[in-house]
Amino acid sequence: MKAISQSRHRILVVVAEMGRNSQREIAGISAWARDSGWTADVVEGSHFGYRADFGKWIEFWRPDGLIVDPLYAGAALADAEAANLPLVVWDAAAADAFPGRCARAMSDPAQIANAAARELLSTGFPRFAFVPALGNPLWSRERGAAFSNAIHGFGHPVASFTPPGTAANDASLFSAALSRFLSARRKPLGIFAANDVAAVFVRDACAALGLRIPQDVALLGVDDSAEYCERGEPSLSSVRIDIEGGGRAAAALLAKLVSGGDVRPLAAPIGSPVASYGVERVVRRASTSALTVFDARVARALEWIRLNALSPIGPADVVAVMGCSRRLADLNFRKASGRSILDEIHSRRLDEAKALLKLSDIPISEIPARCGYVPGPYLGILFKRATGKTMRRWRADWLKRHG
Repeated sequence: MKAISQSRHRILVVVAEMGRNSQREIAGISAWARDSGWTADVVEGSHFGYRADFGKWIEFWRPDGLIVDPLYAGAALADAEAANLPLVVWDAAAADAFPGRCARAMSDPAQIANAAARELLSTGFPRFAFVPALGNPLWSRERGAAFSNAIHGFGHPVASFTPPGTAANDASLFSAALSRFLSARRKPLGIFAANDVAAVFVRDACAALGLRIPQDVALLGVDDSAEYCERGEPSLSSVRIDIEGGGRAAAALLAKLVSGGDVRPLAAPIGSPVASYGVERVVRRASTSALTVFDARVARALEWIRLNALSPIGPADVVAVMGCSRRLADLNFRKASGRSILDEIHSRRLDEAKALLKLSDIPISEIPARCGYVPGPYLGILFKRATGKTMRRWRADWLKRHG
């Protein structure tokens, strides 16, 4: 195998497989590399039967440093070649399992919990609860503690579900204990689940108990995984973590390690350097939409707009979904949501435009079509009216803040 020639600094990213979150991580790393004059290469462990071969990978790519999934952290630290290179472990939630010299990129539990608290407080519910991830790992406990702190700051009680004994790791026992926990809570209740999988456990338990979501229980998860959030009824609201921003932060930290710069610890559990990343946004779906209580047709329309706004739809399509006259649809929609049907479509499309602008490799000229508009200046006009900035300026400012 002939090695790649070395003309500038290189990052080697090692992921287990090219899942959705890995793609977002790599997009952030690659964007930082392009902006900084570096090169980012990727190894997908599934192509090698998930076996690590750092000696071969390093000989071929000749990287200046490594960013690796936790699955490969132990192998990298044990490999003689890899041990000589700066290393950042991506999403190292089990941080205390790695030596102090091992730098980490980690999501910030306080930012995630604060976003969850804001969303659930907006429901007006008086009581709240936290449900951990299966296994109750450290990162889950940290999110629970941060959520309790945020909610307590507004004078509301928080009940934390603690699965007893072996129920923490057994899905059936976890579900049974969760049902007992939910039965004992007064309603209405806002629940923050540590991740989308835990939110599915809550949704299933509520269905078995006859509890309505979101009328009796408002429910919010973390990760914005379509596999869990979009399948099943109702759809699940979720905190979308800024994984692209995390990729940028991880690459910037690695560059400091390569250059020998100042990377003093930032609240790492055992004192190692940490690249911290937070929240992109809360993706609101039916499980926290209080509108379901007041007008089922409007709630159905909002969900349909969320799913279809990036296609060339218009208000008439939404009226058809609502199944009533245009005048009644407009009146009910504005009364329940505070905005017109067309404004809601534009809002969903503007959110998508912002998400695309955060990816520096997507030409601005391509964004209107991706957001449901015909190519041309119309999206740009709407965007500036809503944000006060052109799309180009908004992208430049965002990349500057997160670069």
